[in-house]
Amino acid sequence: MYDMAASAVVTVRIDPVLLTALKRKAAREGRTVSAEIVSLIRGAISPPGATRKPVRSMGLFSSFEAPELDDLRALRHQLSRRLRHSSVRRGGAA
Repeated sequence: MYDMAASAVVTVRIDPVLLTALKRKAAREGRTVSAEIVSLIRGAISPPGATRKPVRSMGLFSSFEAPELDDLRALRHQLSRRLRHSSVRRGGAA
């Protein structure tokens, strides 16, 4: 996260349709529109393969790092493939 007190204010003209899409994306990500813009800009100017600061979970799992969405998708794909394979070996439906 960045320090709001040390940040600059920038005024940007934006197409209303694009703003609506940006608001929806920000809501899906649980961010404000401003935070979503900063996140998108950081992603666009970061060098390829740059690592991001680990995200921490909240509540009961606050001591665990939250995985990246791509990592979760890869794990889900891998587990699904294993389950299909084991089901076929046992004679279950594929």
